[in-house]
Amino acid sequence: MGVVLRARDPELGRVVAIKLLRSRRYQSRDATKRLLREAQAMARLSHPNVIEIYDVGEVDGRVFIAMEHVAGQTLKEWIRRASPSRRAVLDAFVQAGRGLAAAHRVGLVHRDFKPTNVLRGEDGRVRVLDFGLATPPRRGSPRLSSVDDGSVLLETRVTATGLIMGTPAYMAPECHEDELIDARSDQFSFCVSLYEVHPADP
Repeated sequence: MGVVLRARDPELGRVVAIKLLRSRRYQSRDATKRLLREAQAMARLSHPNVIEIYDVGEVDGRVFIAMEHVAGQTLKEWIRRASPSRRAVLDAFVQAGRGLAAAHRVGLVHRDFKPTNVLRGEDGRVRVLDFGLATPPRRGSPRLSSVDDGSVLLETRVTATGLIMGTPAYMAPECHEDELIDARSDQFSFCVSLYEVHPADP
């Protein structure tokens, strides 16, 4: 749905990341609402382990979010390329867990936590991102639209009518049904993610 660009803020003289809808054919009302919801959700958070939002707006009919630019890799990329120690992996997940906990404290559930939605900066600091599905605790719905299209090891693609939101293989059972979704749903996704990437015993 969205594409992220690297840009420079000429007024403040800093590099930023700009997320916007890829093209007008993707700019449905629901897509626009999701992007705005992401900005609103992240703007409510102020935590070192959550990507910082700078601005949200619209240019030529396209909604954008200007946010903190992080030089680094997703957790999935970092683990695959760097083969870090178990201690380093656990430290990264502890930081990501703190970011999730900060979201939960302001009443938000991420609903799509996975290794590709976490960035590890070159300084070692981890930040949770992509809060486009974040909502207050609510009941799940199996008939929402759009499944994340990333290529993750455990990802399951759903193409039938009535798609679900999020990445099915990481989602708690209640996210697939009309049951209450709360912080525990994110905790389930967190544990699945850790299980996927945790280094094997020597």
